[in-house]
Amino acid sequence: MSRWMCLDVGSKRIGVAVTDPLKITARPLTTFRRQNLSQDVGQLCKIIAEYQIEKLVVGKPLHLSGRESSTLKIIEPLISQLREMIKIEVKWAEERLSTKEAEQIMAKKNLSIKERRLRRDEFSAAVILQWYLSEIK
Repeated sequence: MSRWMCLDVGSKRIGVAVTDPLKITARPLTTFRRQNLSQDVGQLCKIIAEYQIEKLVVGKPLHLSGRESSTLKIIEPLISQLREMIKIEVKWAEERLSTKEAEQIMAKKNLSIKERRLRRDEFSAAVILQWYLSEIK
């Protein structure tokens, strides 16, 4: 069964989350350190194939005012190259305050500060994906 995947892309790391096969819930999957465009796309393509991803949701970085963040310039080339490599639907999603909510979730799960730093991006991706799921229902 296919799933949806969400990315929380930053300049140093990419957080990845996936849905369950029924596309009801989202869960953090992994965070990996960015290398270069080619290696990042390759790693994402492997995950997409392994989890049979049919839709990709990407957190769109916006300032609280609604203006686009400069981080978007880092994300767009990655998404553009991914679109060339794989033929799946790509959607942008709101990501404002996702890190704050992810921090609260990790604190409730009693994750150590070190663990929170390591997994912040994948938990943020899961928050963004859960928001997306709620929005389309």
